Order: sequence, then C-alpha cells, then structure tokens
Amino acid sequence: MSTQWFQPQDCPVPDFHLKNWLLDTGSLTERLQAHCRDFRVRVLGQQPAPLLDNEQELMGHDTPYVVREVLLCAEQTPWVFARSLLPSALCETGGGELSALGDKPLGRLLFNDPRFIRQPFQLTCIQPRNKLQQQLRLAGSQTLWGRRSVFLFQQWRLMVAEVFLPQCPAYKLMGRTI
Repeated sequence: MSTQWFQPQDCPVPDFHLKNWLLDTGSLTERLQAHCRDFRVRVLGQQPAPLLDNEQELMGHDTPYVVREVLLCAEQTPWVFARSLLPSALCETGGGELSALGDKPLGRLLFNDPRFIRQPFQLTCIQPRNKLQQQLRLAGSQTLWGRRSVFLFQQWRLMVAEVFLPQCPAYKLMGRTI
C-alpha cells in the first residue's frame, strides 16, 4: 500500500463504471454482497503496527493505531483488499468500540452508526506486477484501482483503504473486464 494517493479530480479514471465504484459513498460491503451469494471477510492480520509515510501524513503522529488487513471475498474469491487504521483505544478488549470485530465487516459498523462521518475519498492507480499483487499471490498484469477515506468518530480518526482486486465487479461492464 505504499502508493501515491490523489484527489479524485487529479486522478482520471478510464471508465465511468469503475469511477462509480470508486466514488460510491455507500457501504462497499453491501454493494459487494449484492453481487454474490457467499460473502466473507478473511482477516490477514490485525495488530499494532507503524503507519506508512503516506498514512502518517494523513493521520498524524500522536495516536497509536492497530492496522487491520483483510480480504473481502465472494464465493471464496478475493474481490477487495482492505487496510484499515484503527485507533488502538477503540480496539481495547472490554470497552473499545471495535474490540469484537473479528471477521465481521468493518463497513457494517461504519455505515450503521451515524457517529462515523466519512471524509472525501483519495484514489490510487496501482500498476501491474506491484508488491501488493505479489504479496497476495495474484496472477495477472492488470492495473488495480483503489480508494481511501478517513472516518471521524468522536475525537478519533480511522482510515479505510480499499483496493479492487482483478475479480471485483468494479472492473466488469456488460460481461467484459475493463
């Protein structure tokens, strides 16, 4: 996820269908679930970790974070890689708002609690054969697109970054892959 992020107006998306997915302010979890019968969250990791440079610029240096990385899968095929930065205080057992997340979608909480307020998106375009594709063992040479945004919750900032993987319906338009 060490990629460059841009404001949407500075990042030309090649297709209206893909742009619609990238800038949709609704729940990505619900949108993905509408396209499949079996939706699951596969947790790759969730632990305190240092932020990447581009994340620190956005989140600041004064709060410790838990980094949660997951795959959002449909019919056991990864559709989205998500990296979330969660304030450690919200993840503490026995009282943190996010302490019992487990393999439940974070989006279910974010979009069903009006106290979470989403800030504007940033977009990224990840070129083929990048480190993320290698780490996830994805075959292919497709350019991947992603988005991230900060959510405000009380005095906290959470960040959710999502990269649409090759099989995601964001790339499908009338039966063809973009």
